[in-house]
Amino acid sequence: MPESPLYPLIFTDLDGTLLDHNSYSAKPADVLIRRIIDQSMGTVIPITSKTRAELRSLQNSIAIGETISVTENGSVIYVPPDYPLGQTSDPQVVLLGTGYAEILDRIAGLPKTLRQHIRGFADMSAAEVSDATGLGTDESMLAKEREASEPFLWSGSDEALEQLRSVMADANIRIQRGGRFCHFTGHATKEQAMALIKTSFIEQKTDYEVVSIALGDGPNDLGMIEAADFGTIMPNPAGITIRSSKLHVRTAPAPGPEGWVMAISEIFAELGIILSES
Repeated sequence: MPESPLYPLIFTDLDGTLLDHNSYSAKPADVLIRRIIDQSMGTVIPITSKTRAELRSLQNSIAIGETISVTENGSVIYVPPDYPLGQTSDPQVVLLGTGYAEILDRIAGLPKTLRQHIRGFADMSAAEVSDATGLGTDESMLAKEREASEPFLWSGSDEALEQLRSVMADANIRIQRGGRFCHFTGHATKEQAMALIKTSFIEQKTDYEVVSIALGDGPNDLGMIEAADFGTIMPNPAGITIRSSKLHVRTAPAPGPEGWVMAISEIFAELGIILSES
């Protein structure tokens, strides 16, 4: 019996992975993405900490267009009409994490001794978000359109933060600590979203062998990278790179979109997937 043709799902982080760390350009990866999509050789799935509104403003510039996507670090899956997972004529939003309104309600209900040290995006104007993040005002407005997570600045002690973590855990909300911002989220992860999407594609594309490829550069990408059939760590231009002991995980030869193209081209060659040049 002949082997089924392969169908890759390419789960990709954006900043520092598909997008250049400084210019936020997807060149030259945008050309490869167009070839993959135009030749029906796979689906490219953004999986990012950005909001769905932020991603919508980027999709045309990175040549992906309207596609299934994962935002807010695994908490929200957007499913366009007629895609696997949805298979309806209407777009769908699948919430894996805790809804934004519930997160804000939990914050509002905190004792003053903890609440006074939290300054979240909901507490800030777009101009204040811009000052805090370095984003432009328009981008900050999109970053405020949240569905399942709340970034916040913390002005209290580490001891008080641990107390806050315990209180929020009772409400099934966790705190992820980043460089400058902490984040309130539910318990959804990028790897959970990836697994759900892959299972759905397997159920719908019964004539294909669906394989997952995951690329990312941050600690919040590592679980997804290690859970994929082909995981790729993208090096950081500053030299700070996440590491994995998993044998199937590789490191791209260069950062950003140039390294993205090299990594995907290498994996496609190993899989025997040939893209035409036109």
